[in-house]
Amino acid sequence: MRSPLCACALALAAGCSGSSSSPDAAVNPCLVSADYGALGAKTGTAIINAGNPTLTITLDPGPPRDVFFIQLVSGQGAFSGGGLMTGTFTIRGADANFAACGLCTNIIADIVSGVGPSKFYFTQSGTVTLTSTSPIAGSAQDLQFAEVDVNSGAPIAGGCTTHVASINFGS
Repeated sequence: MRSPLCACALALAAGCSGSSSSPDAAVNPCLVSADYGALGAKTGTAIINAGNPTLTITLDPGPPRDVFFIQLVSGQGAFSGGGLMTGTFTIRGADANFAACGLCTNIIADIVSGVGPSKFYFTQSGTVTLTSTSPIAGSAQDLQFAEVDVNSGAPIAGGCTTHVASINFGS
């Protein structure tokens, strides 16, 4: 179900401040670090979007802003058997698919107010441990992200990639 995820990405853009051009693009066409390494403990903003819990963590305050974003969708991906639950989950199958994920993890790059993100990265593999689903809290290890089209969620051929070795997250 791509709609809530895309809608939330666009909602992030509406609430951000920044200029209409991306100064990051002149230095780095991927707009994000190739490897974030171990990010340590990060806190973010937890909300419910279209009935789904989300957590937004700022990685670069910008402007423009970059965020690590998690959304949990009941009945899909890791949660296809029913409701949301805590536990350790490997990103694969539906959860590595923008349109079908239940455990949706993203990096949204260069969010410009009124325009939206310049680049959108979706997790292809890794492990996420959820200690709480509402508000979202837990940790993740070895997350591999690939650049995807923000509208369709399809991987971009020859697109950029990034990696997060580890992160502990909560609100």
